[in-house]
Amino acid sequence: MEIIAEGTDKEGAESYAQIFEHILLEMGITTVLDKVYMLVRPSDPLFVISVKMRKASGAKPVNEIAELEDKEGGVMINITDENYAPRLLALLWKTFGRDRVEQLTRYEVYVTGVNRTAFWDMTIDPEEELRAQVLDAIWKLVPEGLKIRHTYSSSDVLTIANTEHGFQPDWLIKTEEIHHNMEGA
Repeated sequence: MEIIAEGTDKEGAESYAQIFEHILLEMGITTVLDKVYMLVRPSDPLFVISVKMRKASGAKPVNEIAELEDKEGGVMINITDENYAPRLLALLWKTFGRDRVEQLTRYEVYVTGVNRTAFWDMTIDPEEELRAQVLDAIWKLVPEGLKIRHTYSSSDVLTIANTEHGFQPDWLIKTEEIHHNMEGA
């Protein structure tokens, strides 16, 4: 992952780059991004961050990442692809409710009141979750007080400009330019 940080305060911009890299490491999502660009201008104040995400693998049916076995009163799920374990658990909670989902071990889950057919059309889309995690990382980085935001978004690039009181027209032009440059990167 390449991180480029520029601005009127070069040392401050480099610090933000290091902080963002640390946030991504803590969240375990360093491999999700190809490139990060930051524009830091504290005197305006303007903080722009643009991230180019790697393509996540497509949606996977639950039966490709776990073995499903009907048991008395429910379904025993043995997760065979550990990369999907947290997402599958979250999907099960959302779909069936936490009270019906029991995590027996790290990779074994029991869901009461259903049979295997309930999982036939169920898929996990990693793209949506990764985008949410990247957004969470960005919100952790953006300086407090810069509450006014303008966002540009495409399939693999997310660019967010942040300021305190309002955007100057040239700031939004610069932000859009940054966004398009990242799309071409």
